[in-house]
Amino acid sequence: MVSNKPYLVRGIFDWCVDSDLTPYLAAKILPGVRPPKSNINEKEIILNLSPAATTKLIINNDFISFSARFNGVNEEIYIPMSSVSGIYAHENGEGLFFKISKKEHENLKGKGSSNKKNKPSHLTLVK
Repeated sequence: MVSNKPYLVRGIFDWCVDSDLTPYLAAKILPGVRPPKSNINEKEIILNLSPAATTKLIINNDFISFSARFNGVNEEIYIPMSSVSGIYAHENGEGLFFKISKKEHENLKGKGSSNKKNKPSHLTLVK
């Protein structure tokens, strides 16, 4: 069965934008998440998803990705849908919050480690 989380996230995002509110996304920093470099050591991150703050925003059934500037540096952000813990309007706090299940956490761990194959490098050391 398909998860309803991505549909709910898109619904709250659309409601925020249509209501001239700022959509904020809360996500756990788990394997597979590419947060801004300035927030790598955090356990959770809050991101502004407003059209003014992001470019190339994709809210897919499996992930959320976009480009944004952090401390003057343009960064590509990737958040698996399973690590999303909430989406809400910054102005009034209304939105939806989700539990991150152990099953989703284990799925992310598995994806991060099994997808990479150890291939020898094609580069050689030149002295």
